[in-house]
Amino acid sequence: MPNVFVDHYGLLGISPVASAEEVQRAFRRLAKIHHPDKSGGDPLRFHCIYTAYRILSVESSRRKFDEVFFRHRLKNAGLDKNGGSEEARKVFRVGAERFVYPTSVASLAKKGLLRRKFRSRDRRRYLRIDYDLELPLLEREMPGPLRIYVPVVARILCPDCLGSDTDCYACNGKGSYKASRTVRVDLEGGLSEGQILQLDLSGLRPDGPLSYFKKKTIRIKITCIRTKLER
Repeated sequence: MPNVFVDHYGLLGISPVASAEEVQRAFRRLAKIHHPDKSGGDPLRFHCIYTAYRILSVESSRRKFDEVFFRHRLKNAGLDKNGGSEEARKVFRVGAERFVYPTSVASLAKKGLLRRKFRSRDRRRYLRIDYDLELPLLEREMPGPLRIYVPVVARILCPDCLGSDTDCYACNGKGSYKASRTVRVDLEGGLSEGQILQLDLSGLRPDGPLSYFKKKTIRIKITCIRTKLER
């Protein structure tokens, strides 16, 4: 099951060994800048730092987060649980920038599919596209294990009205904000060109209890990039 990691220490700009007082001071300092009531405030940013503060200010929840945090740091350092390196096992990393959306704005406009009555899935159905994203891989990347970072659209519930006030000035009555997130997925490999991967997002929350992914599943089509060096 893929997981999403959020660095709450990084969001507050503090050290992992910061005291409870330092956590509180950092939150108050950032809240004065990003609170929606402030001029130029950022509701989404405020929600993220509030979530971080709520987790790190309670000893039990901070202890649980620390377990995930330090395990994540070990993985990013290239160490698995047996002390081996990912490089030795040839784990290829593929960033979110590699992914391609199946249709361009120009092609949609040419077919008259940019009108509001057409939803994304309606456009894909009209164009006979049965996937959400395309992932071009090099031939050498397809057989072995992969770690991919999938771009996903998330919805953040408005922290001011919690989605219940159509007159809310912070979210303009929409109840939520759209945000871009990435989901890390580890694949064993053995992929083939044209294969469709289905990523289940139903059990994941990108930034805590007030957030959710817009889609429950993401379908990814694998394509192969053949370079002259690989032929």
